[in-house]
Amino acid sequence: MKKYYIVVLSLLLFSACNDWFDVAPKEDYIDEEALFSSESAFRNAMNGIYTEIRDRDLYGANLTLGGVEFLGQTFVPDEALKPISDFNYESSLVRGMASGIWVKMYHAIYSCNNLTRLLQKKKEVVFVEGSREMMLAELKALRATLHYELVRLFHPSVTADANFKGVVWMEGTKAEPLSLTNLELVTKIVQEFTAAIDELKKYDPISTGESYNTDALFGTKPADRVWKMNYYAALGMKARVSLVLGTSAGYTDARSCADAIIDDGYFAFATTAGTDLGFSVEHLWGLAPADKDFSVLSNELFAERGIPLSDVVDAASWKASAADDLRFKWFKTDLVSMLPKFDSTSLVKDSETSPRIPMIKLGEAYLIAAEAALQQSDLAGAYGYLSTFINKRFSRTTLTEHSTPEEFRAEIRTQYVREFLGEGQLFYNYKRWNLSSIPSYTGGSTDMTAAKYTWPIPVN
Repeated sequence: MKKYYIVVLSLLLFSACNDWFDVAPKEDYIDEEALFSSESAFRNAMNGIYTEIRDRDLYGANLTLGGVEFLGQTFVPDEALKPISDFNYESSLVRGMASGIWVKMYHAIYSCNNLTRLLQKKKEVVFVEGSREMMLAELKALRATLHYELVRLFHPSVTADANFKGVVWMEGTKAEPLSLTNLELVTKIVQEFTAAIDELKKYDPISTGESYNTDALFGTKPADRVWKMNYYAALGMKARVSLVLGTSAGYTDARSCADAIIDDGYFAFATTAGTDLGFSVEHLWGLAPADKDFSVLSNELFAERGIPLSDVVDAASWKASAADDLRFKWFKTDLVSMLPKFDSTSLVKDSETSPRIPMIKLGEAYLIAAEAALQQSDLAGAYGYLSTFINKRFSRTTLTEHSTPEEFRAEIRTQYVREFLGEGQLFYNYKRWNLSSIPSYTGGSTDMTAAKYTWPIPVN
């Protein structure tokens, strides 16, 4: 009888020439035939994957507010966090973070693959019509997202080195990795999103408006789907990944996905913050926080350790030029720290729960569309996206339809600095733009190299 393994997954890095991983589980197993005998068991297992990725080694800290954010230079690190901001990848801090990210991300990928296998195998289990199909598509898009998270941290940008090899594609539960070049891997990830989106559009309640909830099953009504990888989230992720290709087709694809999100009108911008200081109404997808959630991490960093905003944010000048910008509600009144965005006083709209971990937001769809339009030499289109976004933030811009491409690029970069504070997104965009220098938390700028943009892959 087959067994379903949980808890412990050993990922062993073989020699560089093999460059693949033993993902076979080693211990702590239970009988999968007994466990996966109802739809509720599958839904619980799906919830377990989201619990995995909200761990502090992943999106609960290292890939967001507590780690990668400091690569973007938006905060002045204390001595403990300085190795991250200084790109000291040989430090014990960063090496430990890299190892935790690498192992736990592949663990989560394995979980996606195994649940996919079981969904395809256990045909005798009765599901609410359409629910099985939705879950399979959700897993496909989630697996693509997790692979891309590894790629954008441990690979150079595609446009800088298309032939780099490092992260491998894992699709099954046996150690049969697919070794692809940087470009091939990103292209495959885009293809996976395309296939998932087609299915999610047909079966995801957020798209169809129909719930799969029953008396014994909850969590799939349309409003609940924003807590998980859903149709709009997959569109947003595909747009994000397509943009990095740096090709005409990539820009067209990215803009098309962003337009689908914007034109459907399912999500709207916050108009007043109220107690929803993280603007959860704009989250295409946000992870439920763990017990030690973003509020705890935020308090630790900003209240207890006194981590301040850096001059990269230039909050004083920003305030002087756009005093009504809603994003100032994220900061303390002295504009030195960001605590309220993830503070315990910030509650997710409707559910009144702790702040979600934002994975992808409506604002990014506008910024992606604007950048894609700019790359297509459609300055009027770029202005339309940017001006709408900035107006929805109750902010201001000096851009006009007749501004130069470089002025558009500068505004897009400014908005990335402001929009994603604490979310760990800025560094990846600097990398995607292949900037030879970036603003530094120390003042001035810091020269960037391929080595600074690319985390070393952990080795045993």
